[in-house]
Amino acid sequence: MEKKKTGLSKSVHDHILEQIMTKQLLPGERIPEEKIATEFKISRTPVRDAMRQLANEGLIELIPNRFAKVKEFNSESIAEIGTLRIALDTMAIKLASLYGSRIDFIHLADIAKQCEAAYLANNTVLKRQLDIKFHMTLAKISGNSLLLKFQKELYLRIQYILLTHPNPISNEERHLQQHFEITEALQNNDETLAVEIITDHLTSFYQLEDKFPQSFFTNA
Repeated sequence: MEKKKTGLSKSVHDHILEQIMTKQLLPGERIPEEKIATEFKISRTPVRDAMRQLANEGLIELIPNRFAKVKEFNSESIAEIGTLRIALDTMAIKLASLYGSRIDFIHLADIAKQCEAAYLANNTVLKRQLDIKFHMTLAKISGNSLLLKFQKELYLRIQYILLTHPNPISNEERHLQQHFEITEALQNNDETLAVEIITDHLTSFYQLEDKFPQSFFTNA
């Protein structure tokens, strides 16, 4: 019985997540709890379980004893996520420089090539997916399972933010080139340079240049 309940909650979770990621549910819009329960022919309990999970993942907001709505991210909350990304990616760089192998870095460089190719082909969706894959692979190379878990949770929010808050990069080519530079620095065992590049890479993307000096992250 418990297994069936968990399965129902996951199905509802995936259904709501798809609606959010395809903009069928927009930022600030209420989640139609009763409608979803009716569509799935289930009670509201699995729906509420699914919404609690989505709230933990940072995609919806629960208003106690009232309703749930799709999360709205403002510039301040996006900056907070960007700041956390830099901290996690910087740690991933440091650990990858210790534990990464030549094969790992060759694989990372291959993802950078695929990302660049997607950009040149004007495939924005694939380019975005490969950009995320590059950073997630870096987290995997770090060998720290907890860091990887945090990154996975964070990237769901990042995908949603990129979907709802398009952030055109002023120099897309430079941003893509930095993937190669990060990989090359790791291959050359130059941790300091890799950290400097990824810090610039993310501070420019999240427009954090005026919030923190470069040394705030590189001297951590």
